[in-house]
Amino acid sequence: MMSNQLEYILYIFGLFLTVSGVYGYGHWMAKRHWGGIPWLAAPKLTALFAAVSLLFLGAGMIYIHYAEKQEHREYEEAAKQIAGMIAGNLAAMGHERLDERAEHLPAYHMVMAVLERWQHYGRVLSVYTLKKNEHGELYFVAAPATDYNRNGRIDGEKEQAVPPGTVYHRHFPEIEEAFHGRFAMEQHPTTDEWGRSISAFMPIRQPDGTVDAVVGIDFDAKTYEQHLQRGRKQAMWTMMAMFLASAVAYLLALHQQMERKALAVYKKTLASNEHRLRRLAEMTMEGLIVYAHGKVVEVNEAVCRLLGYSESELIHLPIGELVVDGSMKLNRPHEEPERFEIELRRKDGTAFPAEIVRRCYDYEGEKVTVAAVRDLTEQKQNEERMRYIANHDELTGLPNKEAMYKAVERCLVEAKQHRHEAAVIFLEVSGMKTINDFYGYAVGDEVLLHLAQEWKEKQGMTVGRWSGNEFIALVPNSTHQKAEEMAKQLIEAADEPIVVNGMELYVTVNIGISVYPKDGEDAKTLIRKADIARYEARKKAASDFLFFTEPMAIRLNEKMAMERDLRRALEHEEFELYYQPQIRLHDRQVIGMEALIRWRHPEKGMVSPSWFIPVAEQTGMIIPINEWVIRTACEQTKQLLDRFPDLSVSINLSPYEFESRRFVDKLARLLADAGLPPHHLDLEITERMTMDTERALDILSKLKGLGVTISMDDFGTGYSSLSYLTDLPIDRLKIDRSFVQHIQGKKDVILPAIIRLGHNIGVKVLAEGVETETEAAYLQGKRCDEAQGYYFSPPLPYDELVRFLNEQRMRRQAQELT
Repeated sequence: MMSNQLEYILYIFGLFLTVSGVYGYGHWMAKRHWGGIPWLAAPKLTALFAAVSLLFLGAGMIYIHYAEKQEHREYEEAAKQIAGMIAGNLAAMGHERLDERAEHLPAYHMVMAVLERWQHYGRVLSVYTLKKNEHGELYFVAAPATDYNRNGRIDGEKEQAVPPGTVYHRHFPEIEEAFHGRFAMEQHPTTDEWGRSISAFMPIRQPDGTVDAVVGIDFDAKTYEQHLQRGRKQAMWTMMAMFLASAVAYLLALHQQMERKALAVYKKTLASNEHRLRRLAEMTMEGLIVYAHGKVVEVNEAVCRLLGYSESELIHLPIGELVVDGSMKLNRPHEEPERFEIELRRKDGTAFPAEIVRRCYDYEGEKVTVAAVRDLTEQKQNEERMRYIANHDELTGLPNKEAMYKAVERCLVEAKQHRHEAAVIFLEVSGMKTINDFYGYAVGDEVLLHLAQEWKEKQGMTVGRWSGNEFIALVPNSTHQKAEEMAKQLIEAADEPIVVNGMELYVTVNIGISVYPKDGEDAKTLIRKADIARYEARKKAASDFLFFTEPMAIRLNEKMAMERDLRRALEHEEFELYYQPQIRLHDRQVIGMEALIRWRHPEKGMVSPSWFIPVAEQTGMIIPINEWVIRTACEQTKQLLDRFPDLSVSINLSPYEFESRRFVDKLARLLADAGLPPHHLDLEITERMTMDTERALDILSKLKGLGVTISMDDFGTGYSSLSYLTDLPIDRLKIDRSFVQHIQGKKDVILPAIIRLGHNIGVKVLAEGVETETEAAYLQGKRCDEAQGYYFSPPLPYDELVRFLNEQRMRRQAQELT
C-alpha cells in the first residue's frame, strides 16, 4: 500500500499549482499577443500537455512510491549486513551452547558484551537472541539492557536486561523466516510498549549449518522513516522538475503558436487594405508562401497539403530546402509579378513540377516575397498523354500519320546532310473488309494488331499506321536493294496465317516504294508516289511490291481526272438515261425496259460506261451516281405509267450500294418521292453479290418487303451455289449474251438447261444480247420468257423510247384490227 505521507500531498498540490500557473500564464500571453482563447492557438499541443499532465500525476505517484520502496530495500540491505555480522560473531562465540540457563555460562557474558556494544550503533535500539523451548515457545537467550529514551542511562524498569528463558510474547512472521534460515525484516515500523521501531531477524547457524537461534535487532523507526522521506522527497522533486520542464516547453511552444496566430491575424487585418487585396487578387493559385531573408514567414493550408509539411514545420524553414537544386533561386527581390515553372521538393523527398507567380511587397518596412504555387503534375502528365495520343495510333501503339510524316521529314534532313538514300514504303492490308464483315471488327482489329507487332520488331525500319488498313514504313540510309529486302520481310510476316480465337485468317499486302532522292526530295512527294505504286500493286491477287515509276503517276492522274469529271458531271447533269426495251417473246410485246446510264462529256462526247463505271466504283462515286439513276428512272417511268400501265424499269444495282446498310431506307424514300409503285421497279443483282448467301438473303428479303422485283443478272457467268438459288427471293434470271451468241456451239446445251432451271424454281427467264431473228426464234422455241437486244431495239434516250413505245402500241392496235 502507498504510504499516506506529506510528499504525496505536496506533489499533487504542486502539479495542480503548476497547471494553474500554466493556465494563467497562457491567458496572459493570449491577451497580450493573440486576443483569442489560448488553447485554440495550439489545440493538439494543448491536448498533448493535458495528457502529459495526467501522465505525470500518475507516474509521479508511482515513482515516489518506488523511491520509498528503494530506500526500504537499501535500509533492509544495511540491516542485513549488520545482522549478518552480529550473527557471525555470536556463532563464533558458541551461542549454540546457551539456553534458558545461559546466565551461568561464561559464553553468556561474552555474548552480552557483544550485544551491548552493537546497541551503541546509531540506528540500533536493541539487540537480542531468541530460541524455542520444547513447547515451541520463543524465549530470550541474551537480551542486554536497552536505553530506549536515548538519555545515556538505564533508568527504567523496561530498560533492564531480560533474563534468559523469558518468554517472547511478540509475534512476527519474520521470526519464523529467520528460523528457516532466511534474513527477514518488517515492511513497516510498529509501535509497542517499548516504543516505535522496525525489527529485523537473522538466523544464527550452528557448526553443522542448522539454525537453532535467531538474533533480533530493533532499529530506530525515526531513522528508518527519515531514510524513506529522503527518498520520497528526492523522487518528488525529480518529477516536479521534469513536469516543470514540460510545462515550460509547452508554454514556449504555445507562445510560438500564438505568435504565429497573431502574425496571421495581423496579416489578415492588413489584407483589408485595398492595395493589398488588389495585389493578392493577381495571384489566384492553389497555395501561398510568404518568405523573407530566405526563410518562410507564412503559408496557407493548400501549400502544407501540397508539400507534405505542417504549418509549424514550414514556418522559418529555409526556402531553399523546398526547391530542387539548380531549379531556381527564390531569394532575390522582384518588383513586378513574374511567372515561371520550377521543381519543388516535398517533405518525403519527391520532386514535382510547379508553376510559380511571385512578387515582392513592402511589409511593415520589410521586403517580403509572396509566391503563389500551383502543382503542374497532373497537367504535365496530361500533356505527356496527349503527346503520346497525338503521335501514336490507339489500336496498334505504332506512330500515327502525323508522327510518321514528321519522321519522314527528319529522315530526309539527315539523308540530305549525309548524302544517303532513304525509302518510304506504303503498305495496304487487303482482305480486311471480308474479315470485318464475316467475323466482326473486333477480330479485324486483332489481325491489324498482330501485323503491327510483327512489323514493329523488324530491324532497320520504322513502321507506323497511316489510316485504317494502311501503314507506312520508313527505311533510313537505304538502297534500292535494302528497300526491296525490307518489303519482302513485311510480306513474309503478313503471308503467315494469323490465328484469332482459334481461327486461321489470311490477308495480302500491297506495297508501294518510293526512294529519296530519285522519286522526290520532300515527305509529301515521296509518300504520294509510294501510295501510287501501292495502288498499282493492289491489282495483283497475291502480296507483292512495286517501286514507283512515272507511268504509274500518269495512269493515276488520268483516273483522278476521271473522278473529277465524274463529280462535275453529276453536278452539271451531264448524265443521261438510255432505256433498252424488254420483249415478251410469245407475243413480242414490250413489258419493261432496262435503264442504262450514259455520260455526255462536254469535250470527249459520249463516254462508254465501261470506262467510267470502274472508276466510279473505286472512288465511291458509284453510290451518288446510282442514286441519281434510281431517282431519274423512277420519275421517268412514273410519267409513262398513265399510257403504258404494265411497264416496269430494271436498274443494275452496284455491289457497293447493295452492301450499304442504308440502301433499303434510301430506296423506299426514292420510290415515295417519285410516286412509283414498287412493283414497277426491278433491281438487277449479280451472282457475286450473293456469295455471302445469308447476308444476301437478309438484304433481298428487306428489298422484297418494299414490293420491288429482283433479277439475277448475267446468270451463268459467275459462281453461284445452286443449292441456295431456291432460297433467294428472285423473280427473274437474265441469261448472259455469251450464251445467246453461241446457240449453235457447245453452249447450245447450257442455254436450254438454264431456261429449264429458271422455270423449275418458279422464276421467269430473260435472254440478253438478242441480235437476230434466228436467236429470237430459237429462244422462243426453248420457251424463254423474255428477251432484250439490238434485234428488238438498241438503248434509246427517253424521248426516243416514248416514240418507240407509241409505235409498238400503234402496231399492236393495227394488228388487232386486221
